Amino acid sequence: MSRSVLLSALLLGGIAATFGGPDALAQANGNGRALAPGVKVEVAPAPGSGPAPAAGKLDESALRYYARIGDGERLEAEIARLRALDPGWEPPKDLFAPQPAAAGVDESPFWTLLSAGKVAEARAAIAEQRRKSPAWQPSEKLLQELDLAESAGRIRSASDTKRWQDVVDAATANPEAVACNRLDNAWRLAEAYAELKQADRAFETYKTIVTTCPKAKERRDTLFKASRYLGPDRLRELAALGATANPATGEDYSTVRAAEAELETGRLLERLGNAKPGALSAADLSRVQGIIRDKQDADGAIALGWYFQKQKNYAEAQSWFSQANGWAPSDKAAEGLVLAYNGLGEKAQARAAAEPWKGKSSRIDQALKAVDPPRGPSGPGGGRSAPQGPSELDRALARHDFAGCIAIIRSSIERSGPTAVLLQQRGWCLLELKRPSEAEAAFVEAQALAAREPAPKPAKGGASATGKGSDRNPAASGLPQTPTPAQENAYGQAIARLTTGDVTGLTRDLPRANLTPTQKAEIRASLMATEAGRALEDKRYHDVLRLLDARRELEPEPRNLGILRGWALYNLMRYDEAYVQFKSIDDRLSTEDSREGVSTAWKTIYHDW
Repeated sequence: MSRSVLLSALLLGGIAATFGGPDALAQANGNGRALAPGVKVEVAPAPGSGPAPAAGKLDESALRYYARIGDGERLEAEIARLRALDPGWEPPKDLFAPQPAAAGVDESPFWTLLSAGKVAEARAAIAEQRRKSPAWQPSEKLLQELDLAESAGRIRSASDTKRWQDVVDAATANPEAVACNRLDNAWRLAEAYAELKQADRAFETYKTIVTTCPKAKERRDTLFKASRYLGPDRLRELAALGATANPATGEDYSTVRAAEAELETGRLLERLGNAKPGALSAADLSRVQGIIRDKQDADGAIALGWYFQKQKNYAEAQSWFSQANGWAPSDKAAEGLVLAYNGLGEKAQARAAAEPWKGKSSRIDQALKAVDPPRGPSGPGGGRSAPQGPSELDRALARHDFAGCIAIIRSSIERSGPTAVLLQQRGWCLLELKRPSEAEAAFVEAQALAAREPAPKPAKGGASATGKGSDRNPAASGLPQTPTPAQENAYGQAIARLTTGDVTGLTRDLPRANLTPTQKAEIRASLMATEAGRALEDKRYHDVLRLLDARRELEPEPRNLGILRGWALYNLMRYDEAYVQFKSIDDRLSTEDSREGVSTAWKTIYHDW
């Protein structure tokens, strides 16, 4: 029986529907009793005086248990189920009165175990009770619910271990286990079909949910779940059905349309990041620009900036990087600004954009090398005089062409021999290419070579060999210390070791490392982030929060660690805090990981069985 049919029967049965706050749950209201926000059942003036259900009538044992514990949502569903079985049935007026159990046995302990998910313990307790009272028989509803809970447990277990056919088999054996009041199981069934490459069945399962489950929130979350497996056309069809099919009184299905828009935005942003220059249509590009402006989404603006930067449309790139920096200043936005201004030939503007982060961010220090390239005595190309304007290496770095960077440096070394500057730059490009072991070796070699090379002379205009200004004393001006070449190499080695997972050794060596205070703080923050990830894997959730709190003292918390914080809160059963954490991230930019956190936390708070 579909949830929408049950709800229709519930409403036709004379249950008054109004809408109030959560504190209306299970409170008396005149001569009525509130079952859930907006659902009310008439009760007798003197509860407890009414008779127990007559023999042969519907089994009301579960109904009375849900009423007694104040579980409004399940009580509502049970009333709807009984009404569907017998349209002439009315909720008993003594619903909230104590009821004598058959043969003097109180079933409440069994229902309590069942509600806690302790199905095996409930079975054992029933068997023990039957041993003590041979004439007693558990109610049919209790036995049905036990069977249903076991089926639901089999579905979850099979899904968690990716035994997809077992998920389908368990759901087929007991379809009630994937009904709307057990929505997570229905999602798992759809996922199983998708993983089994049965796309049509997966779509039909999602379709059944969005057309029969009445709650807008359930339909919205189903759309997000389906987005992992369905293409844009089928998602649009699903959203149209979810927003219009079998509407329930009081539900606002505009949230389903909003979810469709979020998913479309996410697809556009993903395409934006992966697209070749000009790959997006003018219509799609216009749409994503409008969405980013409306949401004032700094991350989206940065993605747009890089899209235009790849096209060498530096003016448009500069505009979007500036917008991102205005909405949420960050070294990522500043990096884009530096390189966009450099592409426009506005080097003074590029240096000004870098100034707030200079010496504080490795990405900014690297970007500045495209503006004021580090040059050895004979330049990166090994020629007799430094080339005028950006070199081939500078242009590769400005394009983020790190494979090209390696090729250019290799060619230069083959022509003129290695220099410390070239080897250091090779280390950074290897890191960008996810080759940390080779990068560490390059930084070590650069360090050794630098010790044998003469100290570089400051370039005209105050730029040193490392591209940093040398015409002022940073300590005297209160500015962050500019890293020396030795410190840059030590910093590169530390980043490489961190990337290879040498957390223990790096933590041991960090206090003695030749790094600036800013560099040490950045490495320390990265170590804490890594340790927090490991703590989550080890289920040390208090340690996760402790590490993230300490790290946040050093620098702002990025999105991925915010998600990590949310899961730590969730696993500590601080569900409300977890929901707020996930929601704040999702509101800024909705992605699959943020939506999953929001959905899971919300479901745990409001759909706990």
